Amino acid sequence: MTTGGANVSVDQAKLVLNSFAAIFQNNLTSAELVTWRKFDNEMNDRNALTVVEQVVPRYLVTHTTNGVNNLTTNDVQNTVFGSQQYKIQDVFGSSMGWQDFVKIRDLGAARESEALKGAALNLAEQIDAYILGFAVEASNNWLGTPGDPVSAYNDVASGYTRLKEEGVEDTDLRAVLSYYDRQALGANIINMQGIASGGSGSSFSQGNASMANAGEGIYRKGFSGAIDGIPTMFTQQLPTLALGSRNAADTAMNGANQYSDYASVAIASGPGLFLTQTINMTVGTGTETVSDGEVFTIANVFAWDNRLQAQLPHLQQFRVIGNYTAVSGVVAAMTIFPAIVVQNASPSGSDFNTISNNTANATVNSIPGSTAAVTFLGTASASVRQRALLSKDAIVVNTADLIMPATGIGSRKSLTKVPISVRMWQNSVFNTGEHQVRFDVALSANVVDRRRIVRINGSTGTDV
Repeated sequence: MTTGGANVSVDQAKLVLNSFAAIFQNNLTSAELVTWRKFDNEMNDRNALTVVEQVVPRYLVTHTTNGVNNLTTNDVQNTVFGSQQYKIQDVFGSSMGWQDFVKIRDLGAARESEALKGAALNLAEQIDAYILGFAVEASNNWLGTPGDPVSAYNDVASGYTRLKEEGVEDTDLRAVLSYYDRQALGANIINMQGIASGGSGSSFSQGNASMANAGEGIYRKGFSGAIDGIPTMFTQQLPTLALGSRNAADTAMNGANQYSDYASVAIASGPGLFLTQTINMTVGTGTETVSDGEVFTIANVFAWDNRLQAQLPHLQQFRVIGNYTAVSGVVAAMTIFPAIVVQNASPSGSDFNTISNNTANATVNSIPGSTAAVTFLGTASASVRQRALLSKDAIVVNTADLIMPATGIGSRKSLTKVPISVRMWQNSVFNTGEHQVRFDVALSANVVDRRRIVRINGSTGTDV
């Protein structure tokens, strides 16, 4: 076709799209951080796609001595199938000037086009920031002092320990840290002390010079992509969480018997809502706020290992899902993960099946007190940057081909490293004669299991 005095051939358009897709794919750093899955159907502006996948059931195992378990009184445990929802509803797009587009007539011009590079890089950067932010903030477990840099091996090791307590396998673990963490870890190697307070990178204690090489075995790989064998990404795109204004002096449970049967929380009512419930909580005396992604503990409510059927040594951590504003200091129906499923207890009765399923899927050791103290992580109203360790299968990025446009010229290119396609759309505005070209992809990040992620921070110094 002839547009704007330039003849754009089919081969030329294909060259531009292929070059854009290659640059975009090679700069999508989150590609190896999470799992990717493509839907078969096309996505348009009206059919946001949703799929439901089954969560594997768990069973209570009995142990008898010198005989078999008598099922006369206690019937066979019913199977409770859980489910998680995954949805694709987001479209990311970038565009470039038409004059820059028509200049790209051969492979050399494509390689040299700063406009093409900029459009592809900007798209990759925005998608990376979206996926990193979603993945890092999905977890309920959060260790260290929110906002502090990771500056010691133990900061990372404690995150690994928490993942193992949650039953996460070593396969495909990833660490996501900031470049400042890289600097702080380097100072720790040299000085054996880590960073001093202030966090500006200018005040590191000198430590014992005779021990300067002692840390090399632990961190040597840290600057080539791994810490203690865990592949590590250093990035400037870590999410910052603005904490709510909840008042630490007042935060407490508001009401008795705020716990659930597993069967009532096993079926997700929406994306990311498997094993969630709502609770009432006092967070102040007025219109205090609680932010999506915040984490809290409840006094005397410890995490429960439903594989070992034993209490873990730390209080269970709960993640807030959604943003809330209190009315007269109380937040009603706050959604949290995980649901409070108590071993050997049920809010609805004491029948064998309910108790067995609750015990097999328990998240805590005991029922919260009606006014049990609640402790939020982080200082109220602060903004804190989080890091994370995660299993690659904790988050799935669902993708779909975008529908081809009804006007103009559309084409698609599938990437080779991740199951995603880029749609290029060339269009002209009839009234003005303006020519346009845009590039779009459809994808949404979804939670598979929040317990396969742990947020980490350090405990020394101030972040930058």
